[in-house]
Amino acid sequence: PNRRMIWLIALAIGTAFPIAIIYLLELFRYKIEGRNDLEKLTKLPVLGDVPVSNGTKNGTHNIVVSENSNDLMAETFRGIRTNLQFILDSPDKKIIQFTSSTAGEGKTFVSSNLAVSMALLGKKVLLVGLDIRKPRLAEMFDLADRRKGITLFLSGDANNRTGLFEQIMPSGVNENLDILPAGIIPPNPAELLSRKNLDRAMDYLKEVYDYIILDTAPVGLVTDTLIISRVTDATVYI
Repeated sequence: PNRRMIWLIALAIGTAFPIAIIYLLELFRYKIEGRNDLEKLTKLPVLGDVPVSNGTKNGTHNIVVSENSNDLMAETFRGIRTNLQFILDSPDKKIIQFTSSTAGEGKTFVSSNLAVSMALLGKKVLLVGLDIRKPRLAEMFDLADRRKGITLFLSGDANNRTGLFEQIMPSGVNENLDILPAGIIPPNPAELLSRKNLDRAMDYLKEVYDYIILDTAPVGLVTDTLIISRVTDATVYI
């Protein structure tokens, strides 16, 4: 036997085999698994990376940002907040909607904690629950009145400015953050969001708040978010 030839063949096989396995795994990979995938596939700006959190702070479920906090989650949302402020390069740009492909990807978690982070800057912030098919803000902030919400205004008189502000509640987390939850789940969400009441509501709210953050439905499942986008200045995709 040619000893040198056997060693060269073994070395070639030992090198080629793992390369082939890695190539096949990469070839059949169909999930977006990190920031590099996003940067390869799109030219959209990446605001930040949010780690998974199962923690609870201040007795409020899933609110992980608090004043004078310097942990990983607080710094993560500070970074996203800073990048988002660069995108909203005008004081007139106030309305930001948060969406994702499907349910359970963290849009309510991210939008809620970013709203708290912005409120810590001393800005007047309103978090609006426009996922009116499956609302979660009332649960997230443990709001006492689950019947109050923006759907009452959307289904009523568009000129009733007082009626809109009556639906707003304090967050209980920061004095600069208010919550306008979804309210009662309507039978016709898409039609309700298409009415001029939504445009009028945003006009009223922009007079009072520095930032208006909209927690919307998953764009991959329903058309609600596309309908809402007519009144927004930026869309954050989780």
